[in-house]
Amino acid sequence: MEKITVNYTTLKSFVDNDRSTYDDIVKRFASGDAALTLDQIAQAYYATPFAGFVPLTALVATANQLYRNRDYRVAYFMYLDALEQDPFSLLLLKKAANASYLGAIDEAATRQLRDKVKRLQEVIKATGDGATPDTAFKVTQVNDEYEILYDIFHVKDVISQSVARRDGAQVCDEMTVMILGDTAPRKVYFDVYGETEADMQDFFNRKKTY
Repeated sequence: MEKITVNYTTLKSFVDNDRSTYDDIVKRFASGDAALTLDQIAQAYYATPFAGFVPLTALVATANQLYRNRDYRVAYFMYLDALEQDPFSLLLLKKAANASYLGAIDEAATRQLRDKVKRLQEVIKATGDGATPDTAFKVTQVNDEYEILYDIFHVKDVISQSVARRDGAQVCDEMTVMILGDTAPRKVYFDVYGETEADMQDFFNRKKTY
């Protein structure tokens, strides 16, 4: 797989100066356009911090409760509404796919949502290998870290989360995890755009936001 390089300065300029093109990529991704390249998906995914999307956490919390109550159909449509404001959330895409599948709503929609998850995972994996701070996976929100850990690394336990530093400066998020089949913990690194150390610690204290 070809490596994807992320330049946030360029991406901010892209959103600021060519918003119509950005919005077109977002719409094509939302519609399941298979012609989108990984580079185009990466361009839109990593530009989301500059696009003004605000996760609808209250809506997602309600959808989660409906999901737990096995009201999958209503939960599914609420997840779709939430995705309009958080279109590249791995967690939301997975939850919508699961609700669609369990509610027997639409087999084609389930496949499309799972394909979006797969392609976003491919984008993130193409930014690094997570083995060191210098080769950290790049993500746009902490929730996506957990989705990569559980789906790609088959982590059975997250032991700790901390901030890796170099010369006193924050470098990235350091996750110490136990992976199925391993006999000792290992560290996986994530470069989270726009997350301060306080943000990360607050997130870790609250676990997942939704």
